[in-house]
Amino acid sequence: MIRTHNLALRRGDKLLFSDATFTIFPGQKVAVVGRNGCGKSSLFGVFLDSLESDSGELVFPQGWRIASVAQSVPDSADSALQFVMQADRELLSLEERMAGASDDGHELADLVHLFEAAGGYTWEARAARLLDGLGFSHLDQARCVREFSGGWRMRLALARALLAPSDLLLLDEPTNHLDLDTLLWLEEWLKRYPGTLLTISHDREFLDSVCTHTLHLDGEKATLYQGNYSSFARQREERRVLMASQAAAVTRRRAELQAFVDRFKAKASKARQAQSRVKMLERLESAPVPAEEREFDLALPDPDKLPSTLLALSDAATGYGERKVLEGVKLTIGLGERIGLLGRNGAGKSTLMKLLAGVLQPTSGERTTARDTVISYFAQHHIEDLDPAATPMELLRDEAPGTNEQVRRNWLGRFAYSGDLATTPVGPRSGGEKARLALALLLWRKPNLLLLDEPTNHLDLAMRQALAEAIAEFPGAVVLVSHDRALLSASCEQFYRVHDGVVEPYSGDLDDYAVWLSQQRSVAKAEASASAKSNAAERRERQKQLQSDVRRLETELAKQQRELAALDAELALASQTCDSTKLVSLGTRQKAKREKLNAVEESWLEAAGALEAFGS
Repeated sequence: MIRTHNLALRRGDKLLFSDATFTIFPGQKVAVVGRNGCGKSSLFGVFLDSLESDSGELVFPQGWRIASVAQSVPDSADSALQFVMQADRELLSLEERMAGASDDGHELADLVHLFEAAGGYTWEARAARLLDGLGFSHLDQARCVREFSGGWRMRLALARALLAPSDLLLLDEPTNHLDLDTLLWLEEWLKRYPGTLLTISHDREFLDSVCTHTLHLDGEKATLYQGNYSSFARQREERRVLMASQAAAVTRRRAELQAFVDRFKAKASKARQAQSRVKMLERLESAPVPAEEREFDLALPDPDKLPSTLLALSDAATGYGERKVLEGVKLTIGLGERIGLLGRNGAGKSTLMKLLAGVLQPTSGERTTARDTVISYFAQHHIEDLDPAATPMELLRDEAPGTNEQVRRNWLGRFAYSGDLATTPVGPRSGGEKARLALALLLWRKPNLLLLDEPTNHLDLAMRQALAEAIAEFPGAVVLVSHDRALLSASCEQFYRVHDGVVEPYSGDLDDYAVWLSQQRSVAKAEASASAKSNAAERRERQKQLQSDVRRLETELAKQQRELAALDAELALASQTCDSTKLVSLGTRQKAKREKLNAVEESWLEAAGALEAFGS
């Protein structure tokens, strides 16, 4: 089991926690939650020995194997599959030792036994299944690591962590860069994981689905709750209400005691009683009331104009170059609508958002907007495109030239960018802080149509809740793509499914969609299995044909060799009789026979090589 006692950790001058005492038993799956900056990732650093605690102790079983997601992925020339397989260092070592022990039969037999026991003969298949679950196609798995973008590289890092043999798995924000179908796959994988799991995530549905316990870092302390995140939230709220009630009772009692002391401290007859009340006041303390998680409330600005119909697509098609992604799209967005887009990775959700935003133009059909439609489009690249050397005030000045400093300060303050935060470069800011700033810049235009493509990456639970509440109050229309089911459920009144190049209304809810995704995966597996069987049959047929060709060519080769030997004997006999006419005729036939023999031998070598390749 994992046990901590009075664990304390500082980062610089800031005390993150000073009394972290908890016990986690093998097989438990623990959500590590708390405000940004409370020390969640730093606690993982202590587990991984990359940070040293200031005091206290952390104990877990000697020999436990710990796996975690690397923060960066190298520019490797290895294929994605090879890169992920390298996470199992034990099998890599055994493979190298087997290659070096080929001359020692006993040692090789022992190594082969160890390799089999460690899962060596399913190694590649397990890595391929992980990559498939995380959205990598068979062709993607053969691509070099260096060819993938940052988000896909983080999926590779996650795959390595999942494949590595481990007793303790540490996952810090594993749901970032995942779409909904991949997230659902990850949940099922983690539920089956037999070891101990500690995960940091801002996805409430993910934590509720996977975790059995919740470790809350708050006020320099760590409290372990039994149950998932929703259970923890209920328990904490009940505790907060109880403590607030107790604190109020203590405050009333203090007021009563203080009133008695003030009234009777000057009277000799009451002096002893007043002194007793003073001592009671000194002893009377109340436990602090837990602070609320919410740092601020987000309010989307009211649009200046609200046309009844904002945007319409009529039989629209779009794509990239010659590649069509979507065709025949019919979609009308009216005032106040809340639309969620569902679809598997690569189905075209982001392409549809770009078409709605006007970033992509329809290759056929029409895209029309009302005269007063104002669109703000949020995508992940808006966070990445923020100039790290610029300050929020400078970025907003570029977005809103001509505005005075106080107006810009007031606007940024609505998004918790006040004081020094507004005037220092954004480079060192966290992903969540940058996401808030990107929203602040986009919302300056007071849009009446808000297009949000995965807005919750890096946002904490409180900010996600604030965003959901803000969307609910927004008088304009919203189109949302997100892997956060809590945000989708709270914000969207209707869904559209993007599938096989088609955009169509979806009448089910997110649970129905999860079932549909599972069915799609089953269909894909069945088709892959059928294709594999078909390929196997074709392979067997090809192998039989090659075997037949090799046997036929071997027979022909032997025949040509016998006939050439007979000609050689005739030539030798003719040379003894000096029959020049016969020598010329036999020489011509010998040359033709040698050419025929060489051709048959060439065909035999080719067929034998192809047959050998089948067996390799």
